[in-house]
Amino acid sequence: MHPTEGCKLNKKYYFCNPISSLRFFMKPIVFIILFFFSCCFGTVVFAQDKQNRKQAAVAEALAVPEMTLANNKLTLKNAQAGRRVEIFTILGNKVRQIEIQTPDGEYELNLPRAIYIFKLDGVVKKFVVR
Repeated sequence: MHPTEGCKLNKKYYFCNPISSLRFFMKPIVFIILFFFSCCFGTVVFAQDKQNRKQAAVAEALAVPEMTLANNKLTLKNAQAGRRVEIFTILGNKVRQIEIQTPDGEYELNLPRAIYIFKLDGVVKKFVVR
């Protein structure tokens, strides 16, 4: 459709119906708007998905293993199965190594009275066995 189609020629000027001239300009504008929104909102969806994956990874990383020792029993929470707890004396001698079977569990130690250092996945704790 030509922009002057549907217009009347009066001497040297065209007098057009505003609706007919609007149709000519609306087609490209509609496509431009649709393209713009599809680019913007498509990017937002992908960005949100990426952000959700990052948040899940951070939450998983924040599950720091917890160790407590009472009555010669080591209690673990949020520990990964297959990892190892290393037990050292205060002098640095390795006394024992325990492989973790379940994420939350108790392990009987039977350690003599002393001060010990426990290591698990970067978490280091000092315990006194009395």
